[in-house]
Amino acid sequence: MKFRCLVVSWLLCICNAVAAGPWARQQDQTFIAIGGNFLLSEGAELPVHYDPTLYVEYGLRPELTLGFDFHSANKGDILSGFTFARIPLGDPENALKTAAALGVGFRRNSDTTEELLIRPGFSLGQSLPSGWLAFDGTVTYGAIDSKWRPKADFTWGQSWSPRWTTTFQVQTGMGFSDDHYAKVSPTMIYTANDRFKINFGAVRGLTGDKGSALKLETWITY
Repeated sequence: MKFRCLVVSWLLCICNAVAAGPWARQQDQTFIAIGGNFLLSEGAELPVHYDPTLYVEYGLRPELTLGFDFHSANKGDILSGFTFARIPLGDPENALKTAAALGVGFRRNSDTTEELLIRPGFSLGQSLPSGWLAFDGTVTYGAIDSKWRPKADFTWGQSWSPRWTTTFQVQTGMGFSDDHYAKVSPTMIYTANDRFKINFGAVRGLTGDKGSALKLETWITY
């Protein structure tokens, strides 16, 4: 039983690193993910581009995770940044975990105007014997165009050993140009130690120009 609890705790730690998910960050723990895409296929512009990202989480309390999320879109013409708070919902003993989040941020549009954004979100997560399933959904409201833009990520993770984990993610949503996009991203996660992980994989658009790229992220936990 003790060994099983250790395995579950290890899986939840990895799951937190892969995506926001419903799992709360441990109190006083900080997680940082930074990376982007490279080696774009010829003609790759939308929905796959270099897409650099910076994602930070901090466990203020066991029931409250704070964070910051910055990314670019539309070939780097649009920049967005959010601060957010996430709280767990329901009974913490339930196998199916749920959480709600609220983010406030800004967007610098391609015409250099800046726009206030509000982003509520909802997450579901289910631990498996050697992995997990997760859903992360958000809707972003822009103060200037008064439009709600949905986004949904579906993640399946599989742990093969203490060092290696694989994930497969489907990302869907409405872009800032009001285009509806979908892309898939298979990745491999290498765990160097308790604080340092490397995520290497690929991403391919299923809409737009259907371009592809390789993906590299560095994850730090302390």
